[in-house]
Amino acid sequence: MDTLSFADQSAWMKSLRPKTARIEFVFNNGDKGHPLLELLAHLDSVRTIGVGPGNGYYWRGRPNVVKRSYQYDRDIIRAIESLGCFFPEAASKKQWTELGDVDVIFLDQCGKMLGATVTHEGMVLSHDDEDEDGLPI
Repeated sequence: MDTLSFADQSAWMKSLRPKTARIEFVFNNGDKGHPLLELLAHLDSVRTIGVGPGNGYYWRGRPNVVKRSYQYDRDIIRAIESLGCFFPEAASKKQWTELGDVDVIFLDQCGKMLGATVTHEGMVLSHDDEDEDGLPI
């Protein structure tokens, strides 16, 4: 799989903006001291421990991850970009951007996934990648 450039990642994320109502971050290694939280400290979020299957992890839940859910705000897009977006550039030797091992899910007003990242696999998913039950096609 080719790694998307920063510009491509940013464009993909911005293409979801018109329909995005919520953005969720799944911190695979916990959220304590994460730089994203400092950038978004002025926004309210709902913090949950553990998530069920979905958005790239279709058949298993992840009981130990931390999820933060925010109502859409442009500052979230700016924060993601300031941390280097989701994946390092293809020529980079780094495993992660400053966002780290954090999956990001963009949801519409009904809670349907518009797009999601699976960071450790360097993947972006869209609603076109799922069937009507939210399972991969």
